[in-house]
Amino acid sequence: MKTISRQASSLMLLIGLLFGFFVMISYQVNRAKTANTVAGAIQTVVSPAHRLISELWTRVSSGWSDYVALTSQAAAADALQQRVIYLERRIMTLEETSRENIRLKELLNLQDRIATHSIASQVIGRDMAHGYETFTVNRGSRDGIEIGSGVISTTGVVVGRVIQVSPWTALVQLITNSRNAVGAKIVRTLAHGVVHGAGGAILKLDYVTSLADVKGGDIVVTSGDDGIYPAGFEIGRVLRVTEGAPVPGLPQLPVVRAETALFLNIDVDSLTDVLQIGQVLLLSPQMDRE
Repeated sequence: MKTISRQASSLMLLIGLLFGFFVMISYQVNRAKTANTVAGAIQTVVSPAHRLISELWTRVSSGWSDYVALTSQAAAADALQQRVIYLERRIMTLEETSRENIRLKELLNLQDRIATHSIASQVIGRDMAHGYETFTVNRGSRDGIEIGSGVISTTGVVVGRVIQVSPWTALVQLITNSRNAVGAKIVRTLAHGVVHGAGGAILKLDYVTSLADVKGGDIVVTSGDDGIYPAGFEIGRVLRVTEGAPVPGLPQLPVVRAETALFLNIDVDSLTDVLQIGQVLLLSPQMDRE
C-alpha cells in the first residue's frame, strides 16, 4: 500500500513538472512573438529615417571624397603650373645664354678677321629718351679706350665712336646721332662722301657729287678718310637717291639736266639696329691711324 502511494506521488510530481515545463515554453513563445511584434513595429517606424540617414551619409561621404580629390587635383595643377613657369623661365634663360654665346663667338671671329686692334665690350646703359644718340659700355681708360675710338657691331657694322671716357666706362655717340659723321664710299662705284645721323634710324650720305653713279641698294662702307675707322667696314645700304637743290649762279647743263646741283640727296638704311645692340668692339684710334 505504501509502495502504490509512493509511485502515485512520483507520477503526480512528474506530471506537475511537465505541466510547468509546458507553461514556461508557452510563455517564452508568446514573449518572443510579442518582442518580434514590437521590434517589427519599431523597425517599420525607424526604417525610413534610417534609410534617409544612410543615403545622406553616403552622399556626404561621396561629396567629401570628391572635395578631397578636387583639392588634390587643384594642388597638383598648381604645382604643375609652377613647374611650367619655372621651365619657361629656364628656357628663356638658356635661349638668352645661347644668343649671348653666339654674339661672343661673332666678336671673337670678327677680332680674328680684322687687322685693327679691338676690345670687346658690353652695353650697360642707354639714354632711353634719346635712343639714337648714345649708350654706355663697360670698358674705359684702364682698358686702353680713348676718346675717338671707333665702335663696330659683332657683324662688323659701324655703330659710333667714343666721346667720353672714365676709368671703367665709356660713352658712345651713335652713328645715328646728327652730330656724328663718318667718311664713307659707295662700294660699286667708289664715290666718296660723308655719312651722318639724322636723329632716327635713317642715315644721310652727303657730299656725293651729282655726277656720281649711285642707285638704291648700293652698299656704303667706311672710306678710312676720317682717321677713326679703317676702310671697308659696312655702314648701310642706299635707300633712295634724289637730286640735290640747284646752286644759284651755276650754269645750266641742258645735256645732263635742266638745272645744276652739286650733290645728291642720299638716304642710307643702317645695316644694324643700334637699339638692339648688346655687344660691340672698340677700336683703338692710334692703331687705326697706323
